Amino acid sequence: MSMNSENRNAESSYVACPRYEAALEDQLQGTLRGPEAAMIADHLATCVGCRVALEDAAVSARLLAIAEPATDPGAGFSRIVMARIRQELQINEGKSIWRPFVAVAWRFAATAAFALVLLVSFDLGRHSQWVADQPIVAENRIPEIAPDRPSLPASRDDVILMMADTSHGKQ
Repeated sequence: MSMNSENRNAESSYVACPRYEAALEDQLQGTLRGPEAAMIADHLATCVGCRVALEDAAVSARLLAIAEPATDPGAGFSRIVMARIRQELQINEGKSIWRPFVAVAWRFAATAAFALVLLVSFDLGRHSQWVADQPIVAENRIPEIAPDRPSLPASRDDVILMMADTSHGKQ
């Protein structure tokens, strides 16, 4: 390994300053002029990370300039690629060791959800029956002002007696 490649590997751990990153791209394209160009030149003289980033970008730009543009693959390219991806996924899914476990897990989850719904509905039914069976007790906080309410009639005879009591003496 030469000294230059060792130096290059040691410097590659440096990172460009976020403040100067956009200016480095402008410097590479040659669009910086005046005080901005002087400012980036001064910074590059003192900052190893930005200098290495600029050198790497320059190498990449030269490689891209040398490379020939690729031809357009055509409109059907994406359909062909997606069909191949789906085919690979189906093949790999069929080979998966977890597939039977996933199927059982979905069935177990559905069964557990159904059982939970049954338990909750049963509990709600029991609770509403229990509430219906409980006597209604109204607290009368002011007994002197609010008299007790009369009880409801239990049979037809009680209704006739109530009517007789209310109409007695009003003829």
